[in-house]
Amino acid sequence: MARRPKRSHNGGPPLDEYKGPPWGKGDPYIFLAWQAAHAKAWKAPSREVMLMRMDKAERLGLTYEEYTLEILERGRHLREEDTERISAIKAARKRRRCAISTDAALNPFIVSKGLAMNSIEIGALSPSPETLTHLADLLVETVAAGGSVSFMHPLAPGAASAFWEKSLAAAARGERMVLGAWDGTVLVGTVTLLLDCPPNQPHRAEIAKLMTSVEYRGRGVGTRLMRAAERLAVDKGRTLLVLDTATDEGASGLYERLGFTLAGEIPDYALKPHGGLTGTLIYWKRIGASSR
Repeated sequence: MARRPKRSHNGGPPLDEYKGPPWGKGDPYIFLAWQAAHAKAWKAPSREVMLMRMDKAERLGLTYEEYTLEILERGRHLREEDTERISAIKAARKRRRCAISTDAALNPFIVSKGLAMNSIEIGALSPSPETLTHLADLLVETVAAGGSVSFMHPLAPGAASAFWEKSLAAAARGERMVLGAWDGTVLVGTVTLLLDCPPNQPHRAEIAKLMTSVEYRGRGVGTRLMRAAERLAVDKGRTLLVLDTATDEGASGLYERLGFTLAGEIPDYALKPHGGLTGTLIYWKRIGASSR
């Protein structure tokens, strides 16, 4: 008989480090229910709450994920005086990184695939119900966090799903490619490569809808998605990539680091998700044979 969890425990896996099955010593069904509840709890809060958490996490020397986990799983809003708990979180982070580095040293394949510090897998997305749900959740979260991706906040999940249904249908027709970044079974980022250009532009492709889940930002997910999209464009015989990004809070820094050239700015191009106008920056990059 499975041992009953301790009083006040939520039935999920152990909160501290544990080296057994992910569901601990109890019923796997309880663990799966806990996982579902955990995923629901991680859906994006309001932009104001998200920015507040980011600011507090930075001041405490923690990641957004570490700070938020304390709230969701332990009900703690950490402060500067919680030095013991903050030190324990940082120590656990260091041990995880050391463990990953040790695994990479023992397995050259991990290093060769660029996964020593990042287990993210990049691949084309298919129109399954699960994938559509992941994509819709990511789009809603991105818009809530202020991402200028053609939608206004609040974005209804149904509208987000409808957008991705059309996008993946276009991908099935070969008009575009939708890539996803997966951390296990969690979709943490996506980018779209538009291939359906006018007849006089068969050499061109366009980057669209680059998004990374809030708690995974700053880990190189966007960079890996962009590089994967560029490789696919080259494989398709394209020699020019174009894209645009919002002037306010856009990803211009990322694109410039990846070798894109700024063509110019169009002022007051679109509304930001939470209101107010922003300009758009137009970028281009020669790829494949034309870049040599």
